[in-house]
Formats: sequence, structure tokens, C-alpha cells
Amino acid sequence: MRIRPRPALFATLSSLVLTAAAAGGAVAAIPPEAPSAAAPASLAAAVLATDTDGDSLPDTWETNGYDANGDGVIDVNLPAMGATANKKDLFVEMDYMSGRLASTAAFDRIKAVFAAAPISNPDGSTGIRIHLDGGAAAGSAYNLGGGNQVPYDSNLQPAVSQTDAIKNANFASARKAVFHYMLWADDYDNSCSSGNAFAIPNDTFIVTMGPKCNWTVTENRNVGTFIHELGHDLGLTHGGSGSVNYKPNYLSVMNYFFQFDGVPRTSGANWFSYSSFAPPALNENSLKESVGLNTSAAATWKTYWKCPNGTTRTSGAGNAAIDWNCDGDTVDTASTSINGDSSKTTLTAQNNWANIRFGGGDVGGGSPQKTQTPASELREMTQQEYENLKTTMR
Repeated sequence: MRIRPRPALFATLSSLVLTAAAAGGAVAAIPPEAPSAAAPASLAAAVLATDTDGDSLPDTWETNGYDANGDGVIDVNLPAMGATANKKDLFVEMDYMSGRLASTAAFDRIKAVFAAAPISNPDGSTGIRIHLDGGAAAGSAYNLGGGNQVPYDSNLQPAVSQTDAIKNANFASARKAVFHYMLWADDYDNSCSSGNAFAIPNDTFIVTMGPKCNWTVTENRNVGTFIHELGHDLGLTHGGSGSVNYKPNYLSVMNYFFQFDGVPRTSGANWFSYSSFAPPALNENSLKESVGLNTSAAATWKTYWKCPNGTTRTSGAGNAAIDWNCDGDTVDTASTSINGDSSKTTLTAQNNWANIRFGGGDVGGGSPQKTQTPASELREMTQQEYENLKTTMR
């Protein structure tokens, strides 16, 4: 169970919470012989702080719905949308510019990735229920009453204020405590970047692979980039334990190596997901080639790494030997930069799924104050960077 304060909501929800508690037995009733002026607010606080499944959505919202203004009318009916209090739920409204909305097949794949998450729930299941809402254009399975086509703007500039303006004009305010907000757009700040989440963690992100920068948009790239940017909203970074990118031992779509084409597997089917384990650190001053990623957990995975000449190589099974210095054998203890940044450091990884942070920004009724995130961590893969990476692949 997770306890998370939501002070701004206590007063307005007191009467609704009392009604819900009496009906559902969520908390003990207040004894009539001991009334207290402070009791309703205290009871509201207690109920709102109860989040059995740890998804930052209070049990009372997932059981009875969310009344945003305390008028007794449910504004966001979470249970009708499929939420429960004993399995993690994640809601995302998707607005879009003309021609930018991803396909239903892409949404199916995103849903499957979260359903397969190795995260336990109080109901005994694993996985996260992600609820995507793109409105009627996304198909009946992904229409929860939101999702809007917005006016086309080939360059959101400045990106933060322009995105906020579109969000404020199209995203129901009552949804802000429940849904993350994302926008399928073209470009922002003339960056030719694939997207942005603006802060880590957060409640808003954009995916921007439009015609302005001549992106070739595929289902894989839409899936990978959506999951990547949502990962930032959920507290994940490009390097797992930091912002250092292109780590061969960080097997996640958060890593630029794998954002667009997935993490390669020995089965031949690339995986578009977050990392589910953290291989041992790789000391670039002392890389033992014979052990590869040095864990049996990597047996079904492959990886990429950078050679001294700038080319990018693909390994065999990650637990097998890897020719880190690209000299044609796997018997060395090599000293070389394998993530292409020319420095020799210790590259650490992360189990992403074990570090998911629900409730970024307004979600869950938390503070709307955005986290201050270093600009280096918010810089995203550009079209040119991806094209350069592809040309180096061997």
C-alpha cells in the first residue's frame, strides 16, 4: 500500500468520501456519540491516502469514481473505464494533429507491453492495465470519451508553452488527476527530435516524428517512442541510473540504441519495453570479453556496442563472449569506450520496471509543480542522430 498526501483535495471531497465510505466499508464509521469538526477532513484524508495497488490513484476513485469538485457528481468514472483498486492502472489521453495519430495495432502493442510488465498486484496478477484514450479516431477499444484532433502546427515553439496551451484547450481539467496527457505532433523548437516529456517524472509528453523533418514513421518507431516518452513521465531516464546514454548493458527502449527498433533478442523478435533486470556494471577500463554482459539473465538478449572506429556492432547472446574492442577475438580484457562518448567510465544499468514511479505531476492529485530536470536528460533522439546510428551498424 502506498501513502501519498493530496492536501488540495481534502476539503472538497469530504462529503463524497463519507458517502463512499459508508457504502463500501472503506473506513470505519464515525461514532455518533463522538462528533468532531475535524473528523470529516481527517476521514477524507485517510481515504484519499489509501492506495492499495500503489498506482497513485486512491482506492475510492478506482471504486467509486472521481468527483473533481466535490459536488456529488462523478466527473471521471474510473471503474467504468476498467480500473480497480487492486491492480495497477495507468491512464493516458492522446490528442493528435491530422495524420499523426498512431495505428490501432500500435496501441495494441503498447497495451501488451504494459500487461506483460513483471510487476505484482494485490489481486495476485502481474502487469499494468494501461488505458489509452484517443477518442473515436482511435477505435472503440481506445475511446474513453477524450482524445481530440487539434489544429495542425508543424513546429511547437516554444514547446512547453505551446503544448500547455493545446492541453488546456482540449484536456478536461477533471481528468488531470487521473490521466497523463500526450500529443501526437510534428516537430517542436525546430529540433527534429522524436519527442519530449519536459520533466522527469511528469504528467505530459509529446511524440513528434512528422513530415517537417522528413521522418519515416513506422509502427515500431511510434510504439518505441511512445513507451520511451511515457517512461520519462514514469521517472525513467536514458541511462537508467543516470543520463549517460548508449549503454550496452541497459536493455531498455529508454536507451537510444533501442528506442526505434527495440531490444534485439536471440529469438529474432525485438522487444519494445523497459528493462526487467540490471546486468552487472561494465568498467570501460577493464572489460572482460569472455563473459559478455556477465549474467545468465542476458542469455535470450542481444545488445549493441560502439567500436573504437565508430561502427556499431551487434552481439550474439548477451551472456556469451563479446569482442568489446572489435579486434576480432574475445580473449582480451579491453580498455575502450563502448557507448561512443570517448570517455572510459563505469556503465551501470537499471531494472526499469522495479523503478517505475506513478503519480508524476498532477496525476493522483499531487503537486502540479514540475520537477526540475537537467536539459541534458531532456534532449531526445533526433532524426539525424538516428540516421547516423543506422549508417554505423555492422
